[in-house]
Amino acid sequence: MIIADASWIIALRDGRDVHHERAVAIHESVGTERVLLPSLTFAECLVGPAKFGALDVAAHGLRAAFEIVEADVEAPLRWASLRADTGLRLPDVVVLDAAVRHGARAIATFDDRLTASATDRTVVALK
Repeated sequence: MIIADASWIIALRDGRDVHHERAVAIHESVGTERVLLPSLTFAECLVGPAKFGALDVAAHGLRAAFEIVEADVEAPLRWASLRADTGLRLPDVVVLDAAVRHGARAIATFDDRLTASATDRTVVALK
């Protein structure tokens, strides 16, 4: 199982993104493996499309491509602890927490700080 970070999803969907080719290669390497998209990350990925009036189309596409996972009632406590421990921004903490909570083998991201924190917790980062 893979947890998707917004940096990977955005690069995957934007051919002009500097990481686009690598994002596509990661997507192809994942194959049919289950990819989870935390709901906060889902929202992050929809900001750009919302600015351009394409919110519904983008949301439909993401829902079709990835499994959206909701936070549980204890998530804010874990997030606060992880944020205090790592110094990561909250959206990155949510991705890291999802990886740990769901026992993911990897996080798909281009964020170096998230990669380092994931590696510290024995979660591989696909970059």
